[in-house]
Amino acid sequence: MARPVALVLGGYGVFGRRIAANLARHGDIDVVIAGRNAVSAGRAVRVVGADRARFLVVNMSRPDAIAQVIAQKPAVVVDALGPFQTRNLALPRKCAERGIHYVDISDARARVAEIASLDTVARLENCAIITGASTVPAFTTAIVDELAPNPREVVAIDVGISPGHLATRGVATVGAILSYCGQPIPPIRGNRPSYGWGDLTQHEYPAPVGKRWLSNVDTPERALWRRRYPALEEANVRAGLEIGILHLALSGLSRGVRIGALPRLTRCAKASLQVAKLFDWLGTDTGAMHVEVLTRDANARSQSHGALLVAEQGDGPQVPAAPPSAVVKKLLNIPGYAPLENRGAFPCIGLLTRAEIMNELAGFAIRYESDR
Repeated sequence: MARPVALVLGGYGVFGRRIAANLARHGDIDVVIAGRNAVSAGRAVRVVGADRARFLVVNMSRPDAIAQVIAQKPAVVVDALGPFQTRNLALPRKCAERGIHYVDISDARARVAEIASLDTVARLENCAIITGASTVPAFTTAIVDELAPNPREVVAIDVGISPGHLATRGVATVGAILSYCGQPIPPIRGNRPSYGWGDLTQHEYPAPVGKRWLSNVDTPERALWRRRYPALEEANVRAGLEIGILHLALSGLSRGVRIGALPRLTRCAKASLQVAKLFDWLGTDTGAMHVEVLTRDANARSQSHGALLVAEQGDGPQVPAAPPSAVVKKLLNIPGYAPLENRGAFPCIGLLTRAEIMNELAGFAIRYESDR
């Protein structure tokens, strides 16, 4: 019996190659590493193993690209080709029409919200079109759900993510960050105006991470949490750069864009990476994420719970690669994974538990602790 094909678009990028490697470890899956650079794709196949993976050269900017992807007859397409802020729904729409499962790692609020437009056709064709299978919103929401099992009791959430400066970073990730720098972003709850990379604050993480600057980021939680947690009164999702001077500079640029003194920074991704490299000597390979939740029950009794994730040895990029890997294996009924029977088009919240995501991170220098 032929093995199901999982095609990983952007499969040699920062996150895509980690997803491909994860899936290739299972002999039950035929992995196709897809992208426009034949040399990089071929190198990724050699790393994974030619007996478990092959590559497809495809340039998604070409009009025939989607047809090339479909021609591989994948059981599931994993889209790791960011930044998703500039991508349309053409690929997931075609997957839905052909009954092919689709999973992406989008952190773009608008895209995650818009995926519901494909729900009817996905249901008719008996497939799952899943977006946001990444740290945000999949992992953050799974942690909140574990800390507060009753979603109707959640009244406040605070999330902070601060990757290590030396952890691998790519142009797509930086481009996504810069796309909303200084731009208005909707509050998760309330009417207080908010701006991308504005509202400076600091959070004290335990050693070896230490104190890190954090600022507002535009993530899918801003579109999803109001409905999931109906009693929510306050919520923040922030991220930060490890090196303080770089974070403060980005915050300053955000203010410049906000008041109109600077243009949008979308085209500055490559230059930003070059600048960041100049500060590598100040950085570490250790990052962290915290999630804090306040609940209030029917008797007005409040409780707070918190969780901490610390990634060392440069393993931070494994974190966003874990949710899509778990989802794919559940969709393909890989032994040892509870089948995912949901069909339609929806964001990746409520599909994975915190434990299932952490299972994909076993063997890496990543630890999780909570008071729950």
